[in-house]
Amino acid sequence: KRLQDQRQAQLSEARALLASRSEEQKTRFEETLRRAEKAYPVREEHGFFDRDAPVALLRYALLETGRRLAERSQLNATDDVFFLEFEEACPALAQREPVLELIERRRAERNWVLANPGPASYGEAPPAPPSLASFPKEARQAAEGVFWALEQTFGTQMSGQVQHDARNITGIAASSGRYTGTVRVVKDESQFHLIQSGDVMVCPITSPVWSVLFPSIGALVTDSGGILSHLAIIAREYAIPAVVATGNATELLADGQRVTVDGAAGEVRAL
Repeated sequence: KRLQDQRQAQLSEARALLASRSEEQKTRFEETLRRAEKAYPVREEHGFFDRDAPVALLRYALLETGRRLAERSQLNATDDVFFLEFEEACPALAQREPVLELIERRRAERNWVLANPGPASYGEAPPAPPSLASFPKEARQAAEGVFWALEQTFGTQMSGQVQHDARNITGIAASSGRYTGTVRVVKDESQFHLIQSGDVMVCPITSPVWSVLFPSIGALVTDSGGILSHLAIIAREYAIPAVVATGNATELLADGQRVTVDGAAGEVRAL
């Protein structure tokens, strides 16, 4: 209710500011607003219909493949099927080809990678984007808009930073407000159950799947993401202070720490 009232007040203020403008500008504003109100809900829903649901159906099929292979002792566990490519799983199921040795090798490779994470990037800093001056005006505006939107969404420049002072972490100010609470580092969906009411959630990044946690947390800190990322938008909707693109907050902060998150200044201070 409070957010609805705030939205209506801001809309009234915008229309008042447009009162002295031309009819063309007023019409453009209302048309743009109407299109935004119609398109915005897709931000949450498209992930389910064009990605999550199809992948879930595929996962069910693969799990059934793994169950049958495990039943025949070709796998040690059903989930081991995810160490195989499609071209390997199908012959294993149809022709009973052995795959245990291949799976163990890939499991070892995965464990090595997890134990030896590489840097965020290799080599020198990337050069500045090429000039778009030679583009026709309309194409240049479209390309510049895409580059701007990508940076605002992913915050690649800030997200690549490596910080060393765990007492004072900085990032992009994504959602205003100040909050002091207990740190809870959540690396992936398997750790959702660790969240306690009022925690400061510290995570790599979020997707729509993480939205279920926002009613429970007091503030949000992430390694990556920009001002228009999913997590920043949802944090503002829930009026939760948020600092994003810290680079490595998940490594600097630990469960149980007390921190103050200043979402307007883009700062996280350990107490």
